[in-house]
Amino acid sequence: MSDNDVKQDVKQTVIGAIKAIRNGPRAMRLYLEICAKCGTCATACPVYYGRAERRYNPAERTDIIRRLYRRYCTLSGRLFGPLADAKDLDPAELEEWRKIFYECTGCRRCALFCPFGIDHSVITRKGRAILDKLGLTPETMKKVVDISLRTGNTDGAGEAAFRAAIEFLEEEMEEEHGVPIKIPIDRVGAEYFYVPPSGDMLVNPEATMGIAKVFHVLGMADHWTMSSKFFDGANYGLFTGNDEHMKTDNRAYVEETKRRKARVMLMGECGHAHRIMKMMMEKSRWWGDLPFEITNCMQWTAEHIQAGRLELDKSKNPQPVTYHDPCNFGRSCGITEEPRIILQASCADFREMYPNRAENWCCGGGGLSAMDDIHQFRMEISGRKKLEQILATGATNVATACSNCKHQLTQLMEYHQQQIEVGGVHDMLSRAILVGGKAAERKEYT
Repeated sequence: MSDNDVKQDVKQTVIGAIKAIRNGPRAMRLYLEICAKCGTCATACPVYYGRAERRYNPAERTDIIRRLYRRYCTLSGRLFGPLADAKDLDPAELEEWRKIFYECTGCRRCALFCPFGIDHSVITRKGRAILDKLGLTPETMKKVVDISLRTGNTDGAGEAAFRAAIEFLEEEMEEEHGVPIKIPIDRVGAEYFYVPPSGDMLVNPEATMGIAKVFHVLGMADHWTMSSKFFDGANYGLFTGNDEHMKTDNRAYVEETKRRKARVMLMGECGHAHRIMKMMMEKSRWWGDLPFEITNCMQWTAEHIQAGRLELDKSKNPQPVTYHDPCNFGRSCGITEEPRIILQASCADFREMYPNRAENWCCGGGGLSAMDDIHQFRMEISGRKKLEQILATGATNVATACSNCKHQLTQLMEYHQQQIEVGGVHDMLSRAILVGGKAAERKEYT
């Protein structure tokens, strides 16, 4: 096939994807038709805040797709071309697309503040989907998706590594409290199937220790289980725009829940995993009616705290602690009060960032957290506002409920030489919860 034939094939693939918008969700068509270019989205965008350049304006990024949509899907665009703000596709520009469409964190803050509710992350995902169809997804993202589809988790860890991690955590908990606290594996018939991000098993595992301690204190040690093969709710198909990959990753966990005969899928501290399971898969009935419920571990723990079933010693967390609302929990799932209930019960000096909850500023990572090849961009541009917010609180500990956020914030603190610890919500509970009337003998987890 000649170079010209390849270019034509690429062009037809892109044009076909653009024309498919006409038969897709009506919301996407409206986003492409009603933007008033008022600039509100730019003022709400963490990337544009970090560097006020035209290419970082959400509306400008969306215009890449909008101009093609007008050219190939509207009468005015076909007749008047540039006069109707329509543009022909130049395949040579696709390499620049790889950069531009991965300069959006997908935080959806633009949609919250836009007077028309335009969600530019939806258009960004469309651009990424086109790139993915052409094999142009950035290599770092391709690798994460491939590993997850092959192994069931984004770290590529096998069953032996998982079991070793569980054994280590059980030893740590027994050392902390003087009593055995177990994490059940592959149990059939357990009421709860716990699905954390793999980072909460292999990188920041103290959150999983907190969950195990809650089950233990409630006398429910035999009521839950984890899976030795499926222990990572993270799903990067959401970030690459590949719906097939997203659904394949998702279905594996749905089927595992059925095999475990669990009544509840208990999602861990991972906002996008919970969003896909609860707000997308369940609501859209991808796999029909489910024989189990889906809830989040923070909702579950907060309910037990409010019911007075857990005792916590705030003095075990005396340092000033703030909470970063992960965008998927705060804006896409409405889970904002539950982590605060846990932290206020576990910490002596809890401090808010402002704005917070649904209006929070993104950490600057999102799905981009896996892309260390754009590390400087994340540290100096997309993460700039979040750094300012954290420093303004005077906190020495940032709790958050997302492995991507934990990775981004940890790197952000290191890059800017800030002595601020980053961890999970259940990390703080793990240090404060009373087991047999006593809290853990040590605060720091190593």
